[in-house]
Amino acid sequence: MENILDTIIIGGGLSGLKTAYDLKKKNNFKILVLEARKRFGGRTDSIKIGDGWIDAGGQWLGTNNPNMKQLCKELKLETYKQYYQGKTVFDTYDDGLIRSFDESSPNFNLTEIGLGYINPIIKTIKEVCKNIDFSKSLKENPTMLSLEKLTVSEWLRVCGYGKSVNFFNWFCKISVASSSDDVSILFFLKYVNTLNGFESLFIVDDECTESDRIIGGSSMVSKAMVSFLKDDCKLNCEVTSIDQISHKDNRLVKITTSKNDIYYCKNVVSTIPQTLLKNVLFKPELPIEKQRLTNEMEMGNTIKVIVIYDSVFWRDQRFNGKSQSFNGPIYQSFDNCTNDLSVKSIVGFIIGKEEIKYWSSKSKEERRSAVLNQFSKYWGSKALNPLYYIERNWSQDKYSGGCFMGVCKSGDIISQCNNYYTQPHGNIHWAGTETSTQWYGHMEGAIASSKRVVNEILKTSLKSKSKL
Repeated sequence: MENILDTIIIGGGLSGLKTAYDLKKKNNFKILVLEARKRFGGRTDSIKIGDGWIDAGGQWLGTNNPNMKQLCKELKLETYKQYYQGKTVFDTYDDGLIRSFDESSPNFNLTEIGLGYINPIIKTIKEVCKNIDFSKSLKENPTMLSLEKLTVSEWLRVCGYGKSVNFFNWFCKISVASSSDDVSILFFLKYVNTLNGFESLFIVDDECTESDRIIGGSSMVSKAMVSFLKDDCKLNCEVTSIDQISHKDNRLVKITTSKNDIYYCKNVVSTIPQTLLKNVLFKPELPIEKQRLTNEMEMGNTIKVIVIYDSVFWRDQRFNGKSQSFNGPIYQSFDNCTNDLSVKSIVGFIIGKEEIKYWSSKSKEERRSAVLNQFSKYWGSKALNPLYYIERNWSQDKYSGGCFMGVCKSGDIISQCNNYYTQPHGNIHWAGTETSTQWYGHMEGAIASSKRVVNEILKTSLKSKSKL
């Protein structure tokens, strides 16, 4: 007798586990989570270091992240504030000089740090965003169609903001891990629209995107949900086929893994990144619009670097560990210490397609030397002597394909395919941070997507029962 499950969730990251957690907790559904990796957590991955930890993947909650904060509260996980006391380093000047400013100062503004020229652009971006409703079809909107055909860099030049191309190239890297030449301006506007605002992505303010961290690491969220789900989660289960037509009862879905294990269920929730859906055989085939998303979207490119020290020497000099650099190899860094200082570290990001290609061609020792030399320019010679240098190249991660998120190039993919991020395909439903209209690409976006898809499953279940 076949064991028929109510719902199979493909992917044991935040969105997949939260979907399973809610379905089991609220409705006692017969569910199963299939995770391809040998660990849960997806694009979050906390690593134990002595009595502390580091986060090799996603780690921040934004100021306005109600879903993540509520989940942490429910799971009895504590958070602490990201360290911002002191001066931020700005390595963003044409004269090659490095300057530092206290972002908490009441007099701090973009003009003070030499970026006043982007104020008119920020105003323009906000005005354009007000006139876009990404929840509706964009096919009939000629303004949006014209924007979609331009990259961020091209749009800036067309609008007469050519001076700001260098800034926005950096900004696209630190926000979506892609250059302004690789991202459509319409996608960029869509991304900014899902967040609190433009400035919160690089300036410490009341709407900051890097506001809080989870004590023990962000993987504690997944660990706690797995503890609740128990045997309803399986590792090392790479799904290779999702078949909705072969079973004698065409209302059932057949799932096959790389080990040729077979499962049957009434509904499927896929949290596989859009760009990796091409690795799964679907019967029937996905709609052409969904195929375009998987074939034409690209993942961001990121090497996350964590440097662990025996002291917080940057704090002692009244710096906060945060840096902004147009020059790299680290384009942005933050103080990365645990709440109890059991691990004292700085985290930084090498980001962008060309940057990852270049630095991946170098040895780890060459990358280490370049990063430490950069840090020593900001915080002195003590930066040259770490206890550990740790890095994670997410572009080489088989089951993520990159990080921070999937991005859209210039063309017509958003206007033609935007609704297909979430539109069910038969009994297959979609979750994951790229399907979210809130905090796209962030942990909050992953949790928001799970709430939407749980509601879809519940409605589908009620309709099925009403037909019996």
